[in-house]
Amino acid sequence: MMTVDTIHYLPEHIKAIEEFKRISNAYDIELRLLWEALGKQLDNQDLNIADEATCDRWARLLGITFLPTDTIEDKRRIIRGKMASGLPYTERKIKEVIASMVGESYYVWALDRTGKTLRVGILLAECQNTDAIRDIVRAMAPADVDVDVYIYFNRWSRFTGLTWADLWNQGRDTWDDVKANAKWQED
Repeated sequence: MMTVDTIHYLPEHIKAIEEFKRISNAYDIELRLLWEALGKQLDNQDLNIADEATCDRWARLLGITFLPTDTIEDKRRIIRGKMASGLPYTERKIKEVIASMVGESYYVWALDRTGKTLRVGILLAECQNTDAIRDIVRAMAPADVDVDVYIYFNRWSRFTGLTWADLWNQGRDTWDDVKANAKWQED
């Protein structure tokens, strides 16, 4: 909080007048409010700490529709992803956009250059962003590439008939390691 005391800027003979003391106090209140508003405005320029109103303003500008269940952090990630999706649309750029929206370890990438298909699996923990990612990846991918954005999760039917020894790597894996293991995630 900034300390504001405008009375110190007045000449000595005016500081003693009661009306100017009160005017200075009123100015001090307004100046504090102004400094707080300016500080908030500066904070809102950073999408990592932007408030709800700023996120909604960016959504209107970028044509984004948020889900009612989206948290402020989800909104920030979607906006960052949309803003990072500028030209050129390279494979690395698309991966960067997806990573900015869901995190580096929350998606699976499969690009088949001969069949011209791109499959992006979003882990179940980040599935609320699937529609936004689908829209962005579809817009960034070349027109002749088939884009499939899907929710990537364990298919529990694949675990039936297996023993714990089949799942764990000689007791070194945790249950989270088994759930995240790619061999149980693929089709």
